[in-house]
Amino acid sequence: MKKLFKSLYDSLNANQSKATQWKAFVTTAHEYLSKRQKSLIKEYKIGEYERFDWDQENGTLVFSNNDKPVVIAKVQFVGSLSNQTKTWLWSWANGVFLENVKNRMDLVKEYGEEHRYKELTKAKWYANEAEGWDMTSITAYLLKAKGAYRTSAENGYTYMVITDIHWAKDGK
Repeated sequence: MKKLFKSLYDSLNANQSKATQWKAFVTTAHEYLSKRQKSLIKEYKIGEYERFDWDQENGTLVFSNNDKPVVIAKVQFVGSLSNQTKTWLWSWANGVFLENVKNRMDLVKEYGEEHRYKELTKAKWYANEAEGWDMTSITAYLLKAKGAYRTSAENGYTYMVITDIHWAKDGK
């Protein structure tokens, strides 16, 4: 009986420890992304352009004014959040995204497997907007991204990280 209680106690402590590790990891990732976002917004004025367009074939997110590109960012698609099903779907599990905009996402999945973080390894799961940002922050942290961006559509959101960014030739 003592062995059973000890086993249950050890299991409970391991789960609490894993939850504590996860929370600390997410916090670290949020802090990383927050610093990068502030720099990105200050330097490139992200959020101030008339429009944005993403191009999967080129793996870019283009910010423009008066139909003229101003800032061009290279991106990796992280995943999407459905307003209808209230689920998160990782880009690596989504056939809609081309390989070149998700080809670094295996690093995130591998990290999840190594550390047994099911949120990073399960293709689709129930989630909310905050958890979408959690996954995006983690991805930014692991890929050492320069920032992140979220686009919205009628059925939900698409999250991406910015891996490189520069002014368009005529943009500045």
